[in-house]
Amino acid sequence: MKLILVAMHLVACQPDLLVCQDMSVNTKRWSNIETCREDRDDEMFRLKQDLQEWAVVMSRCRYLIGSDRRSTPAF
Repeated sequence: MKLILVAMHLVACQPDLLVCQDMSVNTKRWSNIETCREDRDDEMFRLKQDLQEWAVVMSRCRYLIGSDRRSTPAF
């Protein structure tokens, strides 16, 4: 059985949320959404330590599925 991995997508934004920068955790993968969500607070805290005090950090755990070349790109 193939395993579908989970990745965490993190962004750091200006307070008005108009300008954001991708800060995703590229080196870590989780085996399910719940495990990723449990680590989310720790990853957000670690990221906030290196940013300005006013920065807004948001995150989401998502399945890491490669493009099948049939799906319409979301972005």
